[in-house]
Amino acid sequence: MLNINKYGNNLFLAVIITTSFFLASCSKDDNPMESGGGTAKVAGRISSSNGLPKTLSKTGSVETVSSVQGAAVILAQVQADGSLKTVSTQTVQTDIAGKFVVETNLSGAANLVVVATQGAAEWRAIISSTVQSGSTVYAPPLCSESTTETNLYIKLVSQGRADNIDAADLKILLNAQAALHINGNAQAETDFINALQAQYQATTQAEGNSYFGLTSSQIQAMMHAKAEAKAKLDVALYNSGDTEDEAENDINSYEESVCTNSNVNASVYAELMRIGVTTFVNATTTMSANGRLAIAKCFSKRYAFVLNIAMKQQFQAAGATDTQISAVASAGAVLYSSISTSSDLNLMADAFVQYHSSIKSQLKITLSSYASTIETVDSSINSTASAKTILNASLSGTISLDAIINAYVAFFNSVKSTTQVALVGASSAQVNAASQILILSNIN
Repeated sequence: MLNINKYGNNLFLAVIITTSFFLASCSKDDNPMESGGGTAKVAGRISSSNGLPKTLSKTGSVETVSSVQGAAVILAQVQADGSLKTVSTQTVQTDIAGKFVVETNLSGAANLVVVATQGAAEWRAIISSTVQSGSTVYAPPLCSESTTETNLYIKLVSQGRADNIDAADLKILLNAQAALHINGNAQAETDFINALQAQYQATTQAEGNSYFGLTSSQIQAMMHAKAEAKAKLDVALYNSGDTEDEAENDINSYEESVCTNSNVNASVYAELMRIGVTTFVNATTTMSANGRLAIAKCFSKRYAFVLNIAMKQQFQAAGATDTQISAVASAGAVLYSSISTSSDLNLMADAFVQYHSSIKSQLKITLSSYASTIETVDSSINSTASAKTILNASLSGTISLDAIINAYVAFFNSVKSTTQVALVGASSAQVNAASQILILSNIN
């Protein structure tokens, strides 16, 4: 089985020497830079939304919120038993902006986390990139959310499962609300880890299915694209203003980067992600309703964002005008927003149903000569005992990876063959695009 977690192990973020050497912390206004010396550096900061009372200071006539200053920070490596071994050259303290640069003599090392303490408070964060001598990598902002993610990662390492689950997804799937439902709850942590591992196993197993036709070089390219995107994500989060909207934008940029640079068709990436989402949701039935909903929303928003990218590409291939593609993008934005505001899983499902209706309308406009045929094909897909009915029945309640993958592949093939037979006279590009559009708009 493909080991997804290792795609980030040989990538680091290099930072050019343009400022003076920082011994233990960086300035308030500038990002820390590499010294060019023999140590590897990790730059980070304690988030302004760390949960501690904030103090106000005057800058001219403007009141600003100061971050945590004077917190002690170390770099640690997670050991096989889950213990933390300090590997930083010394303990450093955060500056007035809550920033720090911690150094280590290790090079080429992974499984690293940063730990900051101040009094009884402690924060942790996972380092996605591999540290390298003479270079600086970044940690995401340290806060209660990043601490929950790190504690889950430590548990994964201690269980010998870190190689099967990408630590980056802990950051992406657990926003502040989702983390609240897991933090300190041993059963919730176990349920989440098991579901995440099932999702990874389903996705990696599906990548090898002949339906997708992925070559080993394409899979490697996707792994490399994700590794690069992980490093960029940590930098973006480091430079963010700690708002939920900024974090979501940074995560969406991660997904867009993977879609753009992975050498894998965005529709294939979306289909693989859909398989993963279903597997994850089916494996979380023992979680609390609120916790399950919070995490499912995070995952579904990721999928909706990727789905929108794939759908716009397919409409372009079908010959849609800019106006029609704009309408498709708007439908995707509505879907994303509806998922964000959904108060239960059923409302999320309703949002996908509405999205399907909007996309079908745009497809009928784009291929106006085949509008009635498209309506007939789509009705066939959604009729009693249809391909979609069979798909939903096959997926209901199952956590069998083979059953989930086979159900989706059967559905994909059924829609493709039905569309190809129905769209007589259309170009091959139009038929292929219509097939993918009908597939993507119906897997909800």
